[in-house]
Amino acid sequence: MASALRTWLGVLSVLLHQAVRGQIPDNRCFLESGGSAESFFVSEDQPVGAVIGVLRIYGDPSDRGGNIVLRLKELDSPVRIVPGSKNLTLTRRLDKEGVDGPSSVYVNVICDRKRAADPGFVIPVNIRVTDANDNAPQFINAPYVLNISEVTVVGTRVLQGVRAVDADQQGPYSTVQYSVLPGQHADYFVFVNGLEGTLLLRKPLDYETLSNFSVAIRAQDQGSPPQFSDTVLYVNIIDADDQNPRFYDDRYTAILPDNPTQGTRLLIQPRDIAAYDQDLGINAAIFYTFNSGGADYRYFDIDRNSGHVTIKRTIPDDDLIQPATLVVRATQYDNQDRYALATLTVSRAGTVPRELQFLQKNYLAGVLENAPVNSILLAVVTNKPRDKRLRFWLEGTVPPGMFSASSAGDIILRQPLDYEKVDFYSFLVHVTDGKTNDTARVNISVLNVNDWEPRFRYPQYEFFISNSGVSPGDIIGRVEAADGDRGDFVTLTLRGPGARMFDISETGDIILVDMTLLNGSTVHMMAVATDNGIPPRQTAVPVVVHFPESVVQTAGSASFLLMVVFGSLLAVLGLIIIMLIIYIYKHKRQKSGSSPGTKGYMNNPIQHEKLSSGGEGKVENPMFHGQQEGGPFQTATVKSIMARNTSSRGSIRGSCANPFAQGLGSAKHKVAPAPPQLPDDARTSTPTVDNNNQPKNGVAWPSGSIPRRVKKLSWDDESSQQRKLAMDPEVSVTPLTAQEQQSSDQMNLTVYF
Repeated sequence: MASALRTWLGVLSVLLHQAVRGQIPDNRCFLESGGSAESFFVSEDQPVGAVIGVLRIYGDPSDRGGNIVLRLKELDSPVRIVPGSKNLTLTRRLDKEGVDGPSSVYVNVICDRKRAADPGFVIPVNIRVTDANDNAPQFINAPYVLNISEVTVVGTRVLQGVRAVDADQQGPYSTVQYSVLPGQHADYFVFVNGLEGTLLLRKPLDYETLSNFSVAIRAQDQGSPPQFSDTVLYVNIIDADDQNPRFYDDRYTAILPDNPTQGTRLLIQPRDIAAYDQDLGINAAIFYTFNSGGADYRYFDIDRNSGHVTIKRTIPDDDLIQPATLVVRATQYDNQDRYALATLTVSRAGTVPRELQFLQKNYLAGVLENAPVNSILLAVVTNKPRDKRLRFWLEGTVPPGMFSASSAGDIILRQPLDYEKVDFYSFLVHVTDGKTNDTARVNISVLNVNDWEPRFRYPQYEFFISNSGVSPGDIIGRVEAADGDRGDFVTLTLRGPGARMFDISETGDIILVDMTLLNGSTVHMMAVATDNGIPPRQTAVPVVVHFPESVVQTAGSASFLLMVVFGSLLAVLGLIIIMLIIYIYKHKRQKSGSSPGTKGYMNNPIQHEKLSSGGEGKVENPMFHGQQEGGPFQTATVKSIMARNTSSRGSIRGSCANPFAQGLGSAKHKVAPAPPQLPDDARTSTPTVDNNNQPKNGVAWPSGSIPRRVKKLSWDDESSQQRKLAMDPEVSVTPLTAQEQQSSDQMNLTVYF
């Protein structure tokens, strides 16, 4: 009894459950969004095992008490469904670039309803991978080697092959900026523009001082934090002929022997005259000459190759009482513009030297403002170069201590020069040997060097736009740059991915000019400052502009509307072109189908009647004169010229128009109007003219009925086709003469076009 009761209760519950199901719809396995597919955006830097999304499906997939079962159709998918949940987790790494993993995932989730016979629902799931700054720029063909001559001019672009590629998606994560890392020799090079891999020489090279070195280069993207890579540039300096020869000693002395005779070689102190090429890598050959032709030089000769000095002729006893100073010149064989000078003082034994004097009263030198401290600017030479008692001092140097003079007469720079502060110095140099003294003036001109790069006030500029009503023409911010060189003018430009949206004024104001190019809330670009020095120098800083989302959406709508308008204009233009083509095609078909006769021919639309005299004329096409009867272009017989337009007894075939239609015009393919009505007695009579070219029967051609477009109209006799009359250029027709009137019955009408 109890078992029967339980059975009835079970049946009753099943029936009740079915009744309830019939009233309440079963929405299990439906998406909460009401759509048919799910989409997720996942950053490529998500780790394996992370939950990348939760399926928004009606139903409970839990193991206990759940009413749906979720599973994946694909077995090799990089995602999986956590059992008993709606969570999608990663099983393999994702990669936007498609190198270390898939760049997009498309799977099908099957949802089965428990306690239901319905088949499972298939729900497509699209997983889109977004970019992350997970790649550092990689140099191409690194490390780099640069072989450069030491005479390369400062400001020359010496290397353009530096290039790094970032594998991230196009945008700030793949925008590479180059820089020379700080180091011992980093001041020799600079990049022309941080966004380009072109190196500029910014400091003079010297093979004799530094023959090779290396610098570090960095490529960095615009991510936050940025990714970067470093490489090395190896620089090999090539020796060039940029140095003059140099004597081992600047001053030489010699004592004349007691009996100086021709050919006697002088004994020179402190050693024999000799010079060498300071370009050690070249070491050019040198020859020796005297640098002047004064009176003292006539007694001496110098060997071109060895530099030995000999007596050229006998020296009288009363000559060379005072020491003679000879200037010796050492010159390169391969480049005579490269030379050096030294002095040779020749004196007699026991002679008293003459009064101390400078060889010049005014010394002039030009010095670059970047000349290093303690450099020798010039040498002031006296007539007693070997006198160890000489003492030099300066007077009038401003500021004090700017220059000094050595015991050898060298003017030495003691403080740095600056063209922007002082560009000319003039002071006195004194010399004394304890008994006599002399004075000369030294003038030093400072030469300008573009030794300052433009400098921005801040290393980076970032502007935030809060006004949602920003429009083209608005100023979004200002950058400031200056140059330390006197007289240099700084020019500002914008470069980079977002530079086309903006313009920059001379004062540094960044102006918005084009909103249609805005495709994101952040715009990256570079502000570049370039001076007008020789050579010009540049400096660049990054600029970031942030737009509110409302402005981005408005710009996108405007861009879409502009595209729609442009597309509509193109569609209308295409439709007009198609209609013109159809019209031209139909018009041509009407022309080609207007003649029922042979293809390409056109019937004369004028209807003709027989002349009263029975005469017939022929209208011929002169372009096809001589065609056989029945050929493509035939002559048509004209029964009457003045006939009414009532019946078609003849036709003119060919491409020429009827010359009598519309007042004898040449209207092609047009039907001529009916000629003017004539009196009954003249409609069937042949018009004739008397000797005065006047119609006998009073019938005349209508005024203006013969246009000038008819080039030639003449009446030719069938028996004599060679004879033709000239036409009047005003009326384009020649009247018949009395003699020709008699044979009008035998005449044909020939029209030439």
